[in-house]
Amino acid sequence: MLYHQLMLTNITIIGFGVIGTEILSVLGSRYKQNKKLNIIIVEKNLKNIPGGEAYSEHQSRFGFFNNPLRISNPEFVKWLKKKENSKKLCKLSTDKKYNLKDWLKINTFFCEHKLNKFDELYVPRFFYSFFLKEKIFNIFKKHKKKIKITIIKGELDSIKSKNANFCNLKKYSSKYLLSFKKDKIFFKKTNFKTKFFKTENVVIGTGIIPPEKIYSKNKITNKNYINDFYGSRGTYNLIHKIKTKLKIKNIVKIIFIGNKAGLLEAMPELQKMNNKFKKRIKIICISPSSVSLEKAELSKNYKKLQLKIYENLKEKKIKKAIYLYDYVIKEFENGKKGGFSKYDIWTTILKKKILNKLYKSLSYEEKNNYNEHVFTKIRNITRYTYPATVVAKEQLEKNKTLKFVTDRVYKLDEINKKLIVISKKNKRIVGDIVINVSGPSNLLSKNNHLKYLESLKKISKKFTNRGFMTNSSFLLRNNIYIPGSLSINFNPNRLTIIRAITKNAHKVATKISNIYNKKRI
Repeated sequence: MLYHQLMLTNITIIGFGVIGTEILSVLGSRYKQNKKLNIIIVEKNLKNIPGGEAYSEHQSRFGFFNNPLRISNPEFVKWLKKKENSKKLCKLSTDKKYNLKDWLKINTFFCEHKLNKFDELYVPRFFYSFFLKEKIFNIFKKHKKKIKITIIKGELDSIKSKNANFCNLKKYSSKYLLSFKKDKIFFKKTNFKTKFFKTENVVIGTGIIPPEKIYSKNKITNKNYINDFYGSRGTYNLIHKIKTKLKIKNIVKIIFIGNKAGLLEAMPELQKMNNKFKKRIKIICISPSSVSLEKAELSKNYKKLQLKIYENLKEKKIKKAIYLYDYVIKEFENGKKGGFSKYDIWTTILKKKILNKLYKSLSYEEKNNYNEHVFTKIRNITRYTYPATVVAKEQLEKNKTLKFVTDRVYKLDEINKKLIVISKKNKRIVGDIVINVSGPSNLLSKNNHLKYLESLKKISKKFTNRGFMTNSSFLLRNNIYIPGSLSINFNPNRLTIIRAITKNAHKVATKISNIYNKKRI
């Protein structure tokens, strides 16, 4: 085994999910020089390629998009509507391991290829991995003369940025080369390992930060505590743990810390399991608020909705960021008087790109104010999700399998291999499986798990609890780009996340390719 002391590369991409794939795709199509661009991709789990933790077949088998195809990435929608693609995914969906029998019953039109009904379709997230895989094939087929790609299976530990960017990995990590056979991606391991390298540009393509670890006096060794739900294969992993417990226990008690997207994702499968095992599952959800995400369901007459507040609004009066929040509230109030749902109103606001228009009218200072403070206020009142998850949650509540505790978790203990959750109101709840889905950790807190965030803080010095402050090209500083959710301004217009990060990745890749096209290489 050979150990590299120092490598030099043009571009480093951290994570080979949506952002990584889109960056490569645009670089390949826009880079015009004869000399190849050297690109390193750092990915901690090769099984997550393509798609990353959020969309890979390996990682997100039981998850669905929170939004319908109508507002997804237009390129993906176009790809999915091609008969050969929907036919392939239809056949795949009948495989028992995906547990999509109920979904196929509800959406029979998908296999019948009735395109007129696709707009309101909610598809499994892993469908996106097949779309990305085709993109990766095309990158290497069309652009292999322009770009040289090396995969490093490892994790970023820190970035030191002075005259150049030095990426340090957590340990010496193996280099891999990509190869293809028919419709499969293979990774060929080389005899080289590296722990640090020098790079001209860095693109951070990681997803949402995992929740902050719950305080515990002693280290939790019980493997039935899941702190990073999505990073641990989400619902798939949870189902496996429940089945294992049911073999040795009559009743399995599951505790969720938090009640938003992570909780709802697991609800349909937990409902099926509860019916199958005759109520041998008990679920407790502990959260400061019992309010969760709402169903994304349109009223039958929503197309008749008129945004009367906006029609009477003069855009030149929108000078303060908080006015955007006030506008949404007033539009909700007015629309509800006319018999429309909040989701009807919000859908129309997005469709007409009203937030985008109002945001553009703000000054630079007020845009920063919007990204730092107002965006979160709007997000908190406009969070909708796949209706089937909410229906499953309501059914589990109705039959008293799921109970909510309005409280905040303070501490986690492990006594005699039992997990004990302790709340601020001093309630002690014993659980067989505990899942932390309380949301991304606060960036202002020191993150010992993702140490590279601490190095980015030192480089930038401009960040809030939500993320880093970047410019309009998502440049942090010193050729470090953050087009994803770690950037405060990654999605001011409240697009779907998949649409926002795709658009941002294209912008970053265009910026980088333009720089190299102007250079004499």
